[in-house]
Amino acid sequence: ESFIYFGDTAHLPYGTKSKETIIEYSNQICDFLVKQKVKLIIVACNTASALAIEVLEKYISIPIINVIDPCIYHAIQTTKKQSIGIIGTKATISSRAYEIKLNQLNNNLNIITQACPLFVPIIEEGLANHKITNDLCKLYLNNKKFSTIDVLILGCTHYPLLINTIKKYISKHIVVINS
Repeated sequence: ESFIYFGDTAHLPYGTKSKETIIEYSNQICDFLVKQKVKLIIVACNTASALAIEVLEKYISIPIINVIDPCIYHAIQTTKKQSIGIIGTKATISSRAYEIKLNQLNNNLNIITQACPLFVPIIEEGLANHKITNDLCKLYLNNKKFSTIDVLILGCTHYPLLINTIKKYISKHIVVINS
């Protein structure tokens, strides 16, 4: 297959935008991709997957895949303690999309969430290996609430760029899942 990648650098970061704005941008991108006669769309943004996917599924007639569902299925299969952590943008965490879908599959889970709104800007600024990244990971992740989890979902497609630093601030026994 051939691929068309649409990276919306003009409007990022999505994690700080309103639901309505994210839906509008996502619709515009899907319109473009449909005009290119694609057979499938993968929404490779957690924020757009959390806030716009239901509208997009109704709006377009071709198959569409989000990045949240595969992560939650993998997290449920992986957790031994029934305790899952999720870090993401403010918009993704506020949407509770991960929590809702996880609870639909298993309502006995302990779910810990943490918005990490400064991760995307430091990545976009090329500061993934800067001291500030360590400080932010310490701020967001060095928290007792994460001591109970055995799975951590990286709820933003930017976050894998920080994986080595993130792992410094969580237990080595935590399985990290990214989309």
